[in-house]
Amino acid sequence: MAAALFVGWIGFMASDDSLYHAGAMRWLIDPPFAGSDHWSTRFPLTLSFAAVIAVFGNNFTAFAVTAIIFYVVLVAAVGVFAAKAFTPRTGWIAALLAATLPVVVVHASTVSVDLLEAAALLTGAWLVGSAAEDRVGLMRAAAGGAMFGVAVLCRETSVLALAVLGPLLIGRPFSRRVLIACAFGAALVLVGEALFQYAMTGEPLRRYVIAFNHDEHIDRAANHEGNFLLWAPLDPLLVLLINDDFGLLFWMAGVALIAGTWRVTPANRRAPFLLLALIAASSFLLVSVLYTKLVLNPRYFMLAALAAIILVAAWLDRVTPLVRTLVLALLVSTNLLLMSVGNAHPRWGMEALVLAAEAHPRATIAGAPNDVARADIAMNFLGQSNIRPLPAHGGDLIVAPADAAPAGNVVARYPSPPTRLGAALRWLGLEPLVPASIARRMFTPSPDMVLVRPQGG
Repeated sequence: MAAALFVGWIGFMASDDSLYHAGAMRWLIDPPFAGSDHWSTRFPLTLSFAAVIAVFGNNFTAFAVTAIIFYVVLVAAVGVFAAKAFTPRTGWIAALLAATLPVVVVHASTVSVDLLEAAALLTGAWLVGSAAEDRVGLMRAAAGGAMFGVAVLCRETSVLALAVLGPLLIGRPFSRRVLIACAFGAALVLVGEALFQYAMTGEPLRRYVIAFNHDEHIDRAANHEGNFLLWAPLDPLLVLLINDDFGLLFWMAGVALIAGTWRVTPANRRAPFLLLALIAASSFLLVSVLYTKLVLNPRYFMLAALAAIILVAAWLDRVTPLVRTLVLALLVSTNLLLMSVGNAHPRWGMEALVLAAEAHPRATIAGAPNDVARADIAMNFLGQSNIRPLPAHGGDLIVAPADAAPAGNVVARYPSPPTRLGAALRWLGLEPLVPASIARRMFTPSPDMVLVRPQGG
């Protein structure tokens, strides 16, 4: 886990995490808070974040601790699920694969709802799938339903995964009484939240109205970021098979299926994994159908990835030690390699702006409006306010990309940090051997920034 976090660490993104921070702070400053937007109504996250801030203070440590807690919870949930559904060794293998999967690790250093939502769905699938029809079993199913309710409060699109529970009310392969108890548990959570909204705002369905209107803010261009797309009906499958967030996982899952892993699993232990597979398939299919309304973002397929991880782990548990070692080494090393070529500083313009402001506290630093807006939390933590958006005023210093900076004296340079792999190659003295076609992506993934005193300034 430590190696995966080191290689894949990004940290504060000044994106959704800043909006979650605003929601968490409202709970600390002026509780109770009904939420004012799509992010602050995700109460399982904002309340958890608020609790961490209360312990660690309002700083970047609280951001990191919150993200790592969600990461540890998800990895533990995957390991426990696999161990109970199959064998303890399957659980350890599944935990290792989950801990190093890029789509998981990418969200392990940034406060986001994805890991918490996935952990809630996974836990709910285990509780409902393993519930019997006796009193204890029905209470277990209700607890599982409550976890499904928590998942919906994390992100409303969880209903796409849970939609499959409706057809299952026919009573096969899961008991109708168990599913009704599950629905009762989910209703307790969701109705409770609606009553809270009604008491606070007079609108019981307020979160869903906000979520529905959020759709107009989604950037569809994100479909092409990191995805290899050919044809709309085939594109969702290509996201699973050809994407650096998943590596070789789904290819190995195909091998596990061909090897008959499901057939050799004892019938009395299939139910939890079957339910997980069904809700993962439901999520995948409905997101695929609705991809013009949503985005083909790998994180929307995380549940399918977790199901694939458990299937691969169950297969590896049954192969020879040599095959198990070789396949695990291939999967883990591929995951780490794919993360190591990612840009760990995607907001380098903002970071350079903050570094310049910190180094020159008596000067006013002008920067791109977007960078200035994103730097708000970092500047607040510094206790400074000496930045402003371009255009610059007389006497201001300017932070700009080196190849687009205004004429003047360069006061400081902020070269783009290399990728993790680029840093290792540079340390080993191998940078000159890297082909020019990929050197820029490896060693300068973001624009180099400079701090300039304009001519006449």
